[in-house]
Amino acid sequence: MERIQLSVANVTEGLPEGAAKNGLSLAIGFFDGVHLGHQEVIRQAVASARENGWASAVMTFDPHPRVVLGHGSQYDGVLTPLEDKLALIAELGVDTAYVIRFDREFSEVTAEQFVKSIIVPLGVRETIVGFDFSFGHRGQGKAETLRNVGELQVQVVSPVFLNDSKVSSTRIRARLEEGDCSSASRLMGRPYLLKGLVVHGDARGRQLGYPTANLELIQPYVIPQRGVYAIEIDVLSDAGTAESRHNGVLNVGYRPTFDAPGGALKLEAHLFDFDGDLYGRHLALRFHSFLRPEKKFESINQLIEQIASDSAKAREIFSVEARD
Repeated sequence: MERIQLSVANVTEGLPEGAAKNGLSLAIGFFDGVHLGHQEVIRQAVASARENGWASAVMTFDPHPRVVLGHGSQYDGVLTPLEDKLALIAELGVDTAYVIRFDREFSEVTAEQFVKSIIVPLGVRETIVGFDFSFGHRGQGKAETLRNVGELQVQVVSPVFLNDSKVSSTRIRARLEEGDCSSASRLMGRPYLLKGLVVHGDARGRQLGYPTANLELIQPYVIPQRGVYAIEIDVLSDAGTAESRHNGVLNVGYRPTFDAPGGALKLEAHLFDFDGDLYGRHLALRFHSFLRPEKKFESINQLIEQIASDSAKAREIFSVEARD
């Protein structure tokens, strides 16, 4: 999938050489999480492009507009940072991704300017958007703006429902904040994922008989509720592909048994049946089940017993999944 970067400069100075295409089916949105609803929007763009002999494209924004406009500190963390989002979009068969740098200056671009200076010059024939789509200064542009100003075909995709509730990024965030990663994964159509770099810790896990990989997140992910999770871990190559895959457990929290209040949040992963050096390696963690909240233990032996219990429970979860 080709990636083309755009910014407010393209509104006044035009598109970069090679950006314009003739015959384009374009899905537009922020698409945080690339969840089941987003996937439906993007798949319709790809299907329409193939049916009409056009190219397919997605237009997204970075960072989230609400962060730039100061309307949503909760959006400082995202479900799918840009690189993850683009990889997922590419898997859906999209030819080109247009990434617009969203800043204060771009927020002042009117809906009409956006359509006339960027959408139409790209050679867009049809736009596919979600039911709640808006764009342009103060969100004044709607699907009708695309039709009227750009004289474009427009498909508005209805919401996708799961268990009688609308699939949305907001709903996924809420489930993760509750530790309900199983529900979040169903809404996304895949397990929730974090990527990070293994850094040195205090080797406390190894001393307890359960060596852990201390993870430093490399992107501004939404971090699920503090607690212990059954996870699947990919050890990544320099190219970002999985070299090996392991089951394990992850503790998200502040280690109250050892650390004083006010410390930094830590993510510590224990890989089952793994013996090797992971320092400096990148891992991808997929969340499967919430096991328990974080708690403070009165003794080291109690903690060791609990880790053993957590590990046994996680192994059983993965054993059941494998049988299913």
